[in-house]
Amino acid sequence: MKKVLPWLAVTAVVAAAGLFVSSESWAAEDEAAPASLVEDYTHPGAEAILAEYGLKVFKGDGHIMFTASYKFDENRQCAAGEIQVEKLIEVDPYGVYYCFKTVGTQGFLTLEVPGTFGVRGGSRAIQATADLPEGEKTYQISPNSYVAISPGSGSDLPEAILVELRMTGA
Repeated sequence: MKKVLPWLAVTAVVAAAGLFVSSESWAAEDEAAPASLVEDYTHPGAEAILAEYGLKVFKGDGHIMFTASYKFDENRQCAAGEIQVEKLIEVDPYGVYYCFKTVGTQGFLTLEVPGTFGVRGGSRAIQATADLPEGEKTYQISPNSYVAISPGSGSDLPEAILVELRMTGA
């Protein structure tokens, strides 16, 4: 029995050391593991869109996506079936069209477009929500139809700030 006890003690020490080494390798594996795949709904390329086009896009579910921007003097508009947001500005070319494609039947995108004076619907009905001087207002826009968004009066720039685009069904 005396010969067995020292052997068990050595085995226990070696086993404990093995657990310690193993737990360190688990910690190293955790640090190398990929980040969580939890969706934060940030619009892809939002910083690049702001830098290149001056458009602030924030959160969305991927069903309404920015595709292009055209200046009024380019004599181009968004493709048929795309949502077109019209923004008036004080300097030449005096306005911009922002284009958004839609995928599916439901979706949303939060954004900030000051000086919005109109929205043309895409291939599906949408809702456009704007902050106006008198408060927030939501506009119902039929497919491929145009709705004026508080265009202002006279030579004043529109005060509407478009804050959300939403598709809500079939």
